[in-house]
Amino acid sequence: MTRSLAASLLAVLLLTAGCTSDFSPQSDLLGLRVLALVADPLELAPGEPVTIQPRSYVPPGSAVTGQSWTFCPLSAGAVAAYACAVPQCEVELAPAPDGSVTANPSAIIAGCLGFTGGAIPTSVPDQILTVFRYRIATDQGGTRDAVLQIPQWTRSPPANPNLPPVILGVEIGGLPAVAGLPAPALPPNGTLPVRLLIDPASVQSYVDAAGVARTETMTGYFYTTAGTFSAGITSGTDTTSNLEGTDLLPGQATAEVWVIALDLRGGQAVAGPFTVPIGP
Repeated sequence: MTRSLAASLLAVLLLTAGCTSDFSPQSDLLGLRVLALVADPLELAPGEPVTIQPRSYVPPGSAVTGQSWTFCPLSAGAVAAYACAVPQCEVELAPAPDGSVTANPSAIIAGCLGFTGGAIPTSVPDQILTVFRYRIATDQGGTRDAVLQIPQWTRSPPANPNLPPVILGVEIGGLPAVAGLPAPALPPNGTLPVRLLIDPASVQSYVDAAGVARTETMTGYFYTTAGTFSAGITSGTDTTSNLEGTDLLPGQATAEVWVIALDLRGGQAVAGPFTVPIGP
């Protein structure tokens, strides 16, 4: 698998894992959802640890009862639901109190496959896609899984490592959005613009495995607990999607809004939740 394809797959896997199984718009948060698994770093040099932070939406009235992680050096692919291709090397990882996990894939792989003295067999490629699987459960019986593939370099650090996009800010109704403070109100049956600003300086140029020079494509994902977005997905460093005050439930007083930026090579950043009052 090429480096560019592997990194793109990382983002696709995560977003697919966060999708709901009904026919509601992708942007509508109607139940428990894994919104993102934010990894630092995005590509691993030999011996380098990684920390992954889950960002999930838990509906009001629900409480998280469990979060778990497993690690595998290599998956069997999409047709096998990313099952571990080397099950003898699959290990459970203990999450921190906030649900995040830190692991050293190089050490786990070496311990399982019996590498000695840091020697790596020639049969092992320069880069492999390690697999992290996350599960969250609530007291309402809901569970969600998310799968994240992280490139592990086996012999030397990546020459031009991928870095996450940088969100400069989010504007709601023309004003800077601040978590914990109410944004401008969403009128019932009206619209409210939500603008995502990504730092153009965080857009990286890179050379793919075929030797072709490319530039990252920044993508925004918009989520809401009330109403719906005119576009759940946008492309660019300065994009806007309208939050529409339609299909509101009786007595619904606020909407919680999240915005996620992705570079489609595995990098992602999360902003929110932002509280939007519903009213005239």
